[in-house]
Amino acid sequence: MTHIVMLISNPFRPDSRALKEAESLRSVGYAVTILCWDREAAYPPEETLASGVQIIRIRDVPSTYAIGSRQVLRLFKFWFATFPILKRLQPGLLHCHDFDTLPAGLFWGRLHHLPVIYDAREYYADLVKPRLHGFSGRVLYHSIRFAERLGTRLASGVITVDEKLGAIYRKLNKNVLVIGHYPALKSFQEAVPVFTRAELNLIYVGRASIDRGLLIYAELLRFLRQAGIPARLILAGSITPSSEEDTFWRSVQGLEEYVDWMGWIEYDRVPKLLQSADVGLSVWTPEPRYVAAVPVKLFEYMAVGLPVVASNFPEIRKIVQEANCGALVDPEKSPALIAEIIKEWWADPQIPRALGQNGYQVARQKYFWENISGQIVEMYRVLIH
Repeated sequence: MTHIVMLISNPFRPDSRALKEAESLRSVGYAVTILCWDREAAYPPEETLASGVQIIRIRDVPSTYAIGSRQVLRLFKFWFATFPILKRLQPGLLHCHDFDTLPAGLFWGRLHHLPVIYDAREYYADLVKPRLHGFSGRVLYHSIRFAERLGTRLASGVITVDEKLGAIYRKLNKNVLVIGHYPALKSFQEAVPVFTRAELNLIYVGRASIDRGLLIYAELLRFLRQAGIPARLILAGSITPSSEEDTFWRSVQGLEEYVDWMGWIEYDRVPKLLQSADVGLSVWTPEPRYVAAVPVKLFEYMAVGLPVVASNFPEIRKIVQEANCGALVDPEKSPALIAEIIKEWWADPQIPRALGQNGYQVARQKYFWENISGQIVEMYRVLIH
């Protein structure tokens, strides 16, 4: 039995995409271990999931999630901490999630003549660029960009999440697989009728930030309450960077009682939480890395029958228009205009109910993990054999 080791630079609590990939590989007979970095030593050092996937956490390299020259040393310590564990596990293939694990995977893979997969959810250099400042930040950005391009060329294959990223990585590696971040079928709960409650529950799930619409949702809540609609805002996830949390709470001053801040919740609890909502929000600002992306939350909302309000970006527009599952909005226009759409839905609830059902039916037919997971299994089969 070939042993697959996935490298992840977070504590895996769990990471939904990595979990789906690991369980798909486990289901066809591979042994799978996820070797991850628990920077705060907050989780068990080892555990085995019901699917048989093993988790091993490196807990003796304390760190934050900051970006900068100081973080580089901590990252090196994490890489070196993986080597004794890899020696013990004797993997047949390494699967590196995000660029900050790729150097360790490539070093070990090259040393032991093993295939290495780079799982790139975002172009890492551009992802961190807004958080790098001054001369040292520019130097670090160009260093990361050079290293990522080199690492991509050296990898045995690349898995990424959308066609824009696929086009970037195909210039560097001939073996690129684009796999959408779809929910697993077990996430598809029975679609519950929306707009049937005394309150109107708006929900956003995932990493929250100002550029992912955090202040837009706050103002949307304010406009709806001022219009006499009993709206609530449900947020589930973490705010990154954490400094933006204070900005958010200032923006909802006076409305705090209408905000349900859930923090991070376990992935298997997300579908049930979504069933308590009426509208799924995904109004991201037009940052270059977002304009061509399709957020996983869009499919998660569709999987439980929620009508969506999403940014009118090309890839998102294709999905929402095809499924006729919600409203597309310009994130740079006033949240008052977005509120007008939801006010219309509140006045005629048959409209959002039909949109939610449309999305639910299309997602069940097309946008589910099991429909595409065989492509990953086939990539592994070719690389290993």
